[in-house]
Amino acid sequence: MSQRALIIANLTAGAGAGRINRQRLLDVARRDLERGGMQVEVVAAGDWREVSDLAAQAAHSDLGAIIAAGGDGTVNAVVNGLMQAAVSATGSPPVIPPLGVLPMGTGNVFAFNLGIARSWRAACRIIRQGHTRRIDVGLARSLARSETRPSPSAAGHVEEHAAARYFLLMAGVGFDAKVVEDTSLRLKYVLRDFAYVLKTLQNVVRHQGTQVVLRFDEGETYREEAWLVMVGNAASYAWDIKVTSHALLDDGALDVCLMPFENKIVSIQQAMQILTGQHIERGIARYWKTKKLRIESEPPVPVQLDGDEWSRTPFEVSVLPGALRVLAPLSDGS
Repeated sequence: MSQRALIIANLTAGAGAGRINRQRLLDVARRDLERGGMQVEVVAAGDWREVSDLAAQAAHSDLGAIIAAGGDGTVNAVVNGLMQAAVSATGSPPVIPPLGVLPMGTGNVFAFNLGIARSWRAACRIIRQGHTRRIDVGLARSLARSETRPSPSAAGHVEEHAAARYFLLMAGVGFDAKVVEDTSLRLKYVLRDFAYVLKTLQNVVRHQGTQVVLRFDEGETYREEAWLVMVGNAASYAWDIKVTSHALLDDGALDVCLMPFENKIVSIQQAMQILTGQHIERGIARYWKTKKLRIESEPPVPVQLDGDEWSRTPFEVSVLPGALRVLAPLSDGS
């Protein structure tokens, strides 16, 4: 692996942490990588679009790694930049540098799924080792009438949410996407992780089910009133909460978990079973594996990708098997 690396840092990642602390952490991590013989450049960005653009510009450089320093939103933005650069290239497919991760966000769910400890020292060690692993990438395409819609970015600016976006973790439909939509950046700065807990409790009281239609590429169509539909490329949704618990990052498929709606009391019971990992075992959840899926609902409901507000139903998701190289810990079989 080339010893040159680019760190793309989102200095707004990690709700509640100060910019100075994040800058100090970046400096320490950069020196750690340089002591390992790497040449490291750090560039800072303030919102999703800027992070994505920087990654796209760097994708065709002779780099050994492009490292996302931030939370899951930053990782998502870097991946979108890399994938856009790959699909827009003419001629033979370009060799895109592998993705490295320095977890500096609130949840760092992708790093958790990849087996990267929250410690920056462990993350730097994995990057220095240079072991790569191919993982799948999910692609979501909005089928709503309006292909783009304005939404506040992490820096408080307005950005356009594209009709197509890549994801690594999940596409959440309904309840959890509404929680993401209702959780303001200011609230996350003040309450950190508890901001989501607060909005979850508030939405439990008023959330209703929605008539959804799942149209699988394999030919099956499924209709039911549901309060949550989760399409997972990874098992863990947050920390060790596993909604699509059978999902694997490299199995060439997406896992789909639907929670049917009966009434609010039952939904609360189902949520507790999700938290304890019993929703599939007890047969409460509807569960499938697929390569491509169209999701419709009446009325339209919000959709989140990798923990960030994105669009509304209807939309389509598909998997791109082995589309991305990531710097990951050595497995037992390596």
